[in-house]
Amino acid sequence: MSAQPAIRQRRGFALTMALLAIVVIGAMVAGGYLAGVQYYRIGRNSLVEQRAMAATELGLDSAYAMWQKTWNTQPVGTITTLAYRASDSSWVDTVRVTKLNQLSSLIVSEGRAGGFSSSLSARRRAGMLVRLNMPRINQIGALTTRGTVNIGGSTAISGLDTTFSGWNCPTAGTGVAGVAVPSFSNLGYGGRCTAGACITGTPLVNITATASDTNTYFSYGTLKWAQLVAMADKSVSGTYPHVRPSTLNSGGTSVCNTGDNANWGDPGRANPSGPCESYFPIVYAPGDVAVNGDIGQGVLLVNGNLNIQGGFTYYGQIIARGTVKLTGTGNHVYGGIMAASVLDSTSTSQLSGNSSIHYSKCALTMAFVSSATGARAPQRSWIELF
Repeated sequence: MSAQPAIRQRRGFALTMALLAIVVIGAMVAGGYLAGVQYYRIGRNSLVEQRAMAATELGLDSAYAMWQKTWNTQPVGTITTLAYRASDSSWVDTVRVTKLNQLSSLIVSEGRAGGFSSSLSARRRAGMLVRLNMPRINQIGALTTRGTVNIGGSTAISGLDTTFSGWNCPTAGTGVAGVAVPSFSNLGYGGRCTAGACITGTPLVNITATASDTNTYFSYGTLKWAQLVAMADKSVSGTYPHVRPSTLNSGGTSVCNTGDNANWGDPGRANPSGPCESYFPIVYAPGDVAVNGDIGQGVLLVNGNLNIQGGFTYYGQIIARGTVKLTGTGNHVYGGIMAASVLDSTSTSQLSGNSSIHYSKCALTMAFVSSATGARAPQRSWIELF
């Protein structure tokens, strides 16, 4: 009788495989879940970072677009802070405008987005370098003209650099010529100015082809006449018997009334300073204009003939497409006058009475800097800080 072979027991194999499968499947599910959560968090964080960057760029663009001319004359190192916030407070942005030097400023914008009290938040920062788009005018004489000019009476013309107290002017420079014209035939003398005795400068009279070039009068570096006119703060015409600073009461504080067409700033430099001392408007006259008193500062552009008569003192740049006439007493210009005389080749500029023209680099620089607009630096103006 043969023995029966022993049967090998395989009890629990199926259960083990089932448990192993459950573990593997559980690990796959858990891995998939963790991966999904991770991708969700990455996407959510990327979205918050993009919102923060969008807020940062909004701050930069907003500060650049709303460039204020009052920033131009701030002391070096001055920081102006601006703030922007979404209506639902989903993002905020802080912008700081720092004056680096007379012509340059740095705009730094920091945007934040997300839950500011939780870990779900982002912060980005970027900077922009802005330079003043300042006209560069070739003022070769205190009076520069391509037309004819008659100098009479007790007129005085000085190309020596003139400075003033209260303006923070640098040391006076070498100056320019008293008068710059294409030829001696463009000059006529009378009164006490026989043979040019009323003119001072280096030289007294500059005979140069530059004075006959229209680019001297209508091209200013990167700017042209039309662009400078487009920057004008106000337009005037007719006769202005009293040009003088004016103010408004705002919440108990006296502020400069820039909306007044007869307010061309205040060169008086009182102590304490007046509200209009930092106001250097670009004033544009589309045709002929006459001014009869009192004071102003800035840049005056005349698309016609300018007639200054009796008691007007001006600090800054005057450019006329036609002629310039200073008659009567008490007319004084500190800066420079340019008369293109392109409207009528036979027109003549006239200086009489006790009028005076004094070249002043300080007055010209203040007028150009104060009236300039901000422009991105030509190279690498934008930088992402973090």
